[in-house]
Amino acid sequence: QMFKGPDKDIEFIYTAPSTAVCGRPLDTSGKKEYLIAGKSEGNGKMHITLCDLVSTWDSLSPTQKKSLNQRYQMGCECKVS
Repeated sequence: QMFKGPDKDIEFIYTAPSTAVCGRPLDTSGKKEYLIAGKSEGNGKMHITLCDLVSTWDSLSPTQKKSLNQRYQMGCECKVS
């Protein structure tokens, strides 16, 4: 689910190969969901580094999840999909 971003879906997320060069290790087994904020190129590609927000969905509090799912769009003229 995309809360704010380009009209096109993100197909690929790129990061450096290790944290030593600002990479963000992600579990790609499909067992974890993430909340990610990074730099979108608008062509289905996104880049993330250690400076970007990357949290597992399970680590978010119920208030954070509710705010993203229900309150994020309030007062925002952006498109939330």
